[in-house]
Amino acid sequence: MSSIHAATDTTFSMQSMVVPDTVFSKSIFASYQLHPGNFRINNVQRVQPDWVLGILVFCFIVFAWAQVYYHKRIRQIIRAPFSKRFINQLTRDGNLFKERVSVALGIVYFLAFSLLLYEFNDQILGITFPLFHGISLYWVIAIFNVAIMAIKVMLVQMLGIVFKTKETTYNYLLNMLIFALLSGMAILSVLVFVLYLKSTVLLYLCLIIFTLLFLFRFVRGFFIGIAMTKFSYLFLFVYLCSLEILPLLVLIKILLNQAQSMGV
Repeated sequence: MSSIHAATDTTFSMQSMVVPDTVFSKSIFASYQLHPGNFRINNVQRVQPDWVLGILVFCFIVFAWAQVYYHKRIRQIIRAPFSKRFINQLTRDGNLFKERVSVALGIVYFLAFSLLLYEFNDQILGITFPLFHGISLYWVIAIFNVAIMAIKVMLVQMLGIVFKTKETTYNYLLNMLIFALLSGMAILSVLVFVLYLKSTVLLYLCLIIFTLLFLFRFVRGFFIGIAMTKFSYLFLFVYLCSLEILPLLVLIKILLNQAQSMGV
């Protein structure tokens, strides 16, 4: 008790105990040595616009619906180009031109192929059109593809009526339809990586796949025409070149002229 009474009571003198200053030691983590030169605001650029994702999702939904309800017919379509027996089985099981699976896969083909052409122009050609850009340019490409296909089908049917080759015309149109549906499925499987990886290698790979399918379709069409003995092979070859290759050459010429006018 004597030691307690001997201590000075600080409450009477209104003084508080002094807290010692905190001593900070030097940190082992040094600050960065980079100094900002100038500040500027960069706009956030999207890898792909939102409408591209919408078209891809729609294509996959349509393809998934066809795969669920018509998986047997899709399997027949995939096997049809490799054997005449599979084509006969495909024809025997129904008219492919009037089935829902053809409509669904046809929509996938036109949307996916048009998107491939749009991306090819965006990444490689770089051709700009004053009146069309973005989604409007995409729909112009899609409508153009549909129009070219419609004109080609009407021309084949008209020539079939003129030369009285109904069965051969049907087989040729069936060959066109099968390869169009196959091209749509093949392009769609690679197009996702082309769009979101921005790889020109994959883009060229996708174009090579489409070119190989196109050449395969051309050869199959030639063999279908060989069955007609009343026409020479030279006439058949000129006919197929005029129908299949000439429109592509005209389109390439138009694009090259547009690129030269822009100085690309």
